[in-house]
Amino acid sequence: MGEENIGGLKFIASMFRMVIKEIDNIMGAESLQTIFRLIGESVGENVAQRISASTPEEFAEKFNKDVLVPVLGEGGTEITIEGNEIHVVLKVCPFQNAGIDISNKFYCTYTEGLIETAAKSSLDVSEFKSEKLRAVDNCDCSFRIVLE
Repeated sequence: MGEENIGGLKFIASMFRMVIKEIDNIMGAESLQTIFRLIGESVGENVAQRISASTPEEFAEKFNKDVLVPVLGEGGTEITIEGNEIHVVLKVCPFQNAGIDISNKFYCTYTEGLIETAAKSSLDVSEFKSEKLRAVDNCDCSFRIVLE
């Protein structure tokens, strides 16, 4: 990646931060969280189609390898299956790594929407729960998917 690309990415990141701040000022936090949730759901639908998983094991493997690892890096995530539950742990926050303040939870709603929609579009899910969020608990993010 050349210097001109890095400069362009820094500009876009700066504009993104300013846009988010102004949307929050004009529309409020709830609207902004809704926007990020809807974006996450849309991405989750696309992910489910792309990974085309039909079993919990296949979902865990493909979701981790094709979706999470490219963004979070090797070791940045952990997915386990225990009985009828899938546990997803995110050890890295890409928003925080980009220098974005995550304390407002806007970006958490994106991640929740992505994971929940990808799982529900792939498997028979009876419950989805965000157990811990870095923005709230200052720890790894943890999500639980309960299968029917």
